[in-house]
Amino acid sequence: MIFILLSCQVSVVNQQKPIQNNSLELYEKYTFQTQDAKVIKMKVLKQDNENIYGKTKAGEDVVLSKINVREAKKVDIVASVAIGLAALAAVIFVPI
Repeated sequence: MIFILLSCQVSVVNQQKPIQNNSLELYEKYTFQTQDAKVIKMKVLKQDNENIYGKTKAGEDVVLSKINVREAKKVDIVASVAIGLAALAAVIFVPI
């Protein structure tokens, strides 16, 4: 169940959907992949035309250049819970 909750992420920025000024919501948690394949998980605190400013879970401040972002994913808890409940209902109600 925990694996399902962690795996439901929505891609908000990728090669087909380039980053825009309104692509990211402030104070939300995102997983960023940079052009050099580094993965950064952080809460977005501020953004301007060139950079995204955030803080990691460990409290480290991060400044990420927008042109260096390959992909950004946002955790979608509502979809995760819905998938988990559907899987649980299938296990309970489907006869073997």
